[in-house]
Amino acid sequence: MSDELDLARGHVRRVLDAVDPEDLAMATPCSGWEVGRVLAHLADSADVVTRLLETGELTYTESARGEVSDPVGLARQRLAAMDAALSVAAPDRAAAARLPALVELTVHGWDVGVALDPAHRVPESLAAHVLSHVETVLVGEARGDRFAAPLAVPDDAPASDRLVAFLGRTPPA
Repeated sequence: MSDELDLARGHVRRVLDAVDPEDLAMATPCSGWEVGRVLAHLADSADVVTRLLETGELTYTESARGEVSDPVGLARQRLAAMDAALSVAAPDRAAAARLPALVELTVHGWDVGVALDPAHRVPESLAAHVLSHVETVLVGEARGDRFAAPLAVPDDAPASDRLVAFLGRTPPA
C-alpha cells in the first residue's frame, strides 16, 4: 500500500499547489465547507494519523483552532509531520495508519480539487485501490456520521466517481 500512499501524497500535493489565497472561500462538494475549512480538516486528519502512529489509538477529533490564516501552509506542515512519523513508526502502527491516511488524503484532495476544477478526478489506479478497501471497511455502523450514505452511480463509472459516490459525495457531471 505504500505505492498507493505515495500516489495519494502526490495527488494532495498537486491540489495544494493549485490553491491560491482567493480560492479559500470557494465552496467544496461538502455542504457548508469551503476550501479553507477542508484544508484545516485535512491538517486535523494528518494529526489524527500522526497520533495513531505515535500512540496506536485512532481517535478522530477536530481542532478548535478557529479561523486559520494559512490553511495550505498548515496542511503542508501537518502532512510533513505525518510523513515523518510514518517513516519511523513501528511496522504494526505504520500498517494500521496507512488506510486512514490513504482515505483522508485521497478524498480531501478530491474535495478541494473539484472545488478548483469541476473536471478534477482522483487518479484511477488510486481511486480503484482506495475503493476496494473502503467498500469492505465502511459498511453499516462503521460509516458513523463521518460519511453520508453512498450514492448510486453506474457500475461502469470511473473509479474516481465510484469512490466519491461511495463516500456520499456527488461526482461531477
